[in-house]
Amino acid sequence: MKVIHTDIYGHLTEFLVDEARDHIIAGKKIFYIVPSSLSFEKEKEILTRFNSGQDGALFDLTVTRLKQLPWYFDKNQDNDRKSLSTIGLAMLMRQTLNQIPDEQIPICRFMRDKHGFITQLVDLYQELTAANLMPEDLLLAADSNKNKELALIFEEFEYQLGHFSNDNKLQRFIDKLVNNELTLELQNYVLIIEGYSRFSAEEMTLIDTLSSRVSDIILGIYASKKAISATFIEGNVYQQSVELVQTLAQKYQLQVIYKSVNDIDNTFTRLSMLMEKASDFTLTESDKLLKHDGLEIWQVVNHKEEIEHVAKQIRQLLFNGVKYKDILVLLGDVESDQILLPEIFKTYDIPFFYAQEKSMKDHPLIVLIESLLKIKTNHYQLNDLLNLLKTELYTSKRLSLQDIYSFEIYSLQRNLRGKAKFTKEFEDLKAEKVRLTLIGPSSPLQILLGSQPQKGQAWVKKFQSFLETGQVKEKIEQLYFNAEASGHFEKSSEHLEVWKLLITVLEEFTAVFGLERLTLEQFLEIVEAGIKNAAYRLVPANVDVVQVKSYELVEPHTADYVFAIGLTQSNFPKNKQNTSLISDDERANLNQKLSEIESDSLKFIDEPSFINYKKNSFTALQLFNAANKQLVLSIPEIYANEQTDLSQFLQFIIDISAQKIDGKRQTIVDYKDSINLNDKHPINPDDNNLVYQNNTIKQIGNYDGLLANLGRIERLLMSTPESEETRLSRSFWISLFRIMTKNPDYQHVLSSVKTDQLEKRQLESSVIAALYPTDLNASVSSFENFYNCEYQYFINNTLHIKAFEKIDLDSRISGSYFHEVFEHLMRSEQAEATSFEAALTHSLLEVDSKYEDFFKRDATSRYTWTRLKDIIKQTSTMLKQTLENTGIQSLAFEQAFGFDQSGLKTYQVDLQNNKKLNLRGIIDRVDSIFETLGAVDYKSGDKKFELQSAYDGTSLQFLTYLDILRQNAKQFGTSQTIWGALYLHLQNPIIALKSVNQIDDISSELKNKMRYTGFFNSDLASHLKDNFDHLFNLGQFTKEGLPYKNNSNFYSESEISALMTHNETLYQEAGQKILSGKIEINPVVVKHYAKGCQFCQFKSICGFESDNHLPSGRKVNLKSKEEIRASLLTGGKENATTH
Repeated sequence: MKVIHTDIYGHLTEFLVDEARDHIIAGKKIFYIVPSSLSFEKEKEILTRFNSGQDGALFDLTVTRLKQLPWYFDKNQDNDRKSLSTIGLAMLMRQTLNQIPDEQIPICRFMRDKHGFITQLVDLYQELTAANLMPEDLLLAADSNKNKELALIFEEFEYQLGHFSNDNKLQRFIDKLVNNELTLELQNYVLIIEGYSRFSAEEMTLIDTLSSRVSDIILGIYASKKAISATFIEGNVYQQSVELVQTLAQKYQLQVIYKSVNDIDNTFTRLSMLMEKASDFTLTESDKLLKHDGLEIWQVVNHKEEIEHVAKQIRQLLFNGVKYKDILVLLGDVESDQILLPEIFKTYDIPFFYAQEKSMKDHPLIVLIESLLKIKTNHYQLNDLLNLLKTELYTSKRLSLQDIYSFEIYSLQRNLRGKAKFTKEFEDLKAEKVRLTLIGPSSPLQILLGSQPQKGQAWVKKFQSFLETGQVKEKIEQLYFNAEASGHFEKSSEHLEVWKLLITVLEEFTAVFGLERLTLEQFLEIVEAGIKNAAYRLVPANVDVVQVKSYELVEPHTADYVFAIGLTQSNFPKNKQNTSLISDDERANLNQKLSEIESDSLKFIDEPSFINYKKNSFTALQLFNAANKQLVLSIPEIYANEQTDLSQFLQFIIDISAQKIDGKRQTIVDYKDSINLNDKHPINPDDNNLVYQNNTIKQIGNYDGLLANLGRIERLLMSTPESEETRLSRSFWISLFRIMTKNPDYQHVLSSVKTDQLEKRQLESSVIAALYPTDLNASVSSFENFYNCEYQYFINNTLHIKAFEKIDLDSRISGSYFHEVFEHLMRSEQAEATSFEAALTHSLLEVDSKYEDFFKRDATSRYTWTRLKDIIKQTSTMLKQTLENTGIQSLAFEQAFGFDQSGLKTYQVDLQNNKKLNLRGIIDRVDSIFETLGAVDYKSGDKKFELQSAYDGTSLQFLTYLDILRQNAKQFGTSQTIWGALYLHLQNPIIALKSVNQIDDISSELKNKMRYTGFFNSDLASHLKDNFDHLFNLGQFTKEGLPYKNNSNFYSESEISALMTHNETLYQEAGQKILSGKIEINPVVVKHYAKGCQFCQFKSICGFESDNHLPSGRKVNLKSKEEIRASLLTGGKENATTH
């Protein structure tokens, strides 16, 4: 056995290829072994080097993996038994768990259907196999109940696995080697192994067996001559490699050959030497990285700008003639960059290839299977059905996408839920066509979901029939061919791989569960778990692309230009946590016991934390030697919305490269701003123009990138004072802007920016005349919307654009139901007598008959009906007390004004051009107290009268009602004096027990919560207190029986009149502005909060965003009660708001 080692900055592959060439000349055949993660790139490099720069095939050299070796010797052997992939193993593990009685696995039995637990079991089983361990060996780790159960599960799993062709192929290959069945075939082979710094127990066993049967084994590793000869290696950057050599030397006659690379002297060479010195404690203060040509460290504000700087730099490299394939981007955290990096690279038109496995979970096919399971388990909920249809995979040639939209609107409007709703014929023809074809009794969906429990193989056939008749297979094929035709080869490969994986899942399901009787839910759950967590690996569709991968997969000399981003302390180095079913302590204990039992046995399990400790420094060393020409190491100051710390490895480079110039400490770190107008470097001191031009152009990247950054550039230009430092740069940008204004794309951006400013709009006079040909007729609530937001009024009341409405039991229907019941009850002659309960029951019976269609539609409606009745019965206690109180006379109910044939006079306000504003509304109840008038309004919400809201126009209702009553006082036979107005909250309140001292207090607490709220005439305060304190929430009074000054429930007669006058003024101002045709998007703003947008349904139309447009809102000047009263009484026209 031979070990060839060289320093990290040497070209190990070149040395090993030379060895391979010599052996091939000597008539040998080569197995060139590399790790799985590097197989594709490494094979291309090896073949290119062997053929002197030309890519080509070799008959005597095979690049492969250790675990793939058995395939070359038994590939022609037939095996009738099915071999299971990891997906199939998970299925088999699930079946195994379900077959073990509960009493044998009391701990694990609760997790037998948890996919995460099943995955952990499969991973641990495969890990034990790679460690050459048996299930019973787990008891050496710890003789715990958990490990006993795991051993039992694995023993049963191995028995079940015996029915498949999943016996350990590597172990079977080793057995053949031991029995000398392949000695003649192997004796002419040479194994060259590269890319390994450690082996698993299983791999070591294979190498040990092959060592005496192949011609030679050559192991190539990175390790310096100094490290190999060191007596103390702990903490050394080459520790893992050296320990591997030491282990092999104890067992084999080892020839160790060092390949010198003294001719290489650059920044990366010096950095590697310094890192080794630091790791073996020989670094001195004089050891510095004085020159760092080709090495840069960037510090950027955030991760987005970090990727943008990389994209801009790549565009500059392309401008200088560099090819995409010569560029490598390494990621600190692959998961977090899956969305951000592709979007930015797309903007800068950079083709790239992610060298990682892709999950299937986001593919429409997975959504389809998830939807099928949810439809069945959730009993045909509408959202699940819509998710299925919106995949556009399950469809029919008779249907169009517009038909699907019609079905969605029809179903949403009627809030259809449950299978029974979709068995009835729809009124809309397009929606009915979808229902009948895709959901009806004879549809492929219903044939599948309506099936009874059956054997697994029958389920697979039925599911395959669904895929055929539901056109799912045809749609996947169509997606594949469309992607191919449009040149999106990666997308087409994705569709192909997803379909192949689904077929694999179904085949392995048949193998495992084929004869087992299952329900549909069980079938879909197993298939979903298998396919959802499956992954596939793509090969690049184009060779000339930027490679993107995790920095942990990098090798020295991978590319000419390397950008490593996201190198925060948490990402670089990565401290991987042990998430398996056996802990770090158990692993260490197991290895200790194994070494005591069999000291020379090749049995050991990995200890992740211990391996990480030795691996991290070497990974950093590999990263620092990944580039041939330029290496950029980048760290964002803000990463994942958190302040980041500097990686220990980057800090080391900064420290050894720091030097003092003119008494100031200079570092290698380059602080990158998004746009830097002062970016001046001494590239050519004699030509300042060239300096500014070069550094300014670097900030452009490409045309789309420039468009994306124009706003930031413009803001920076405006905020940066002019100076000699920025003169040339400013001139460049101003000239560029002037050129771009002639470009249609730039004009579109400018148009969007202007549109985003929410400017006022003025309708033309012809449009105004068409919209408002006669008097304005509107409801009171519509003008509350006007003062809430003028644009909201325009959309809703002028253009009559309505939000999506459901034909269902909603707040309007329940409100109408409440009002009818209470009106009927208050008018009832029985209610005047002692039999109030009988009157309530009679009223409910009469009104219920009108609303049966809404209340008996489904279980949810029936439950809502019960809740509404509870509210009515609780609220009716207040009505009963009202009727029993002789001081209150209810004069009228549901009194309308402003409608045709209304009983009350219309509320009119004079406007310009001889036009009038005619208001309409309905007063729920008119009550007389002490021969004075007042209004009562029933509210399902907890509404209270607020003086500020009445003053600024967002609460006009009460004062309008009182004004109407005052104008119609003769009709009611009372004086024009107003006693006040009340809200009755329709509720069935919950009383928290912690809010009462004893059970007897619940009744009084309930009465207190049910009381009327509102405002009152202060001239009647003492009388109201004496007669109605138990009914009305009057607020606090003094001992003399008068309201406190801060009691906001009472107003004098003159104040009430002033409020009514102010109310009329608000109507007049609003009406005049409406007729003027001026439209503003100005939601009311209270304390820097856009309150007017709170319940608005038109946000997607107006585009108002609080962060950007708050100054456009109508700011409310909050005033105290005294300030508002003073303003009203003095007749001041001071507005409550600013426009």
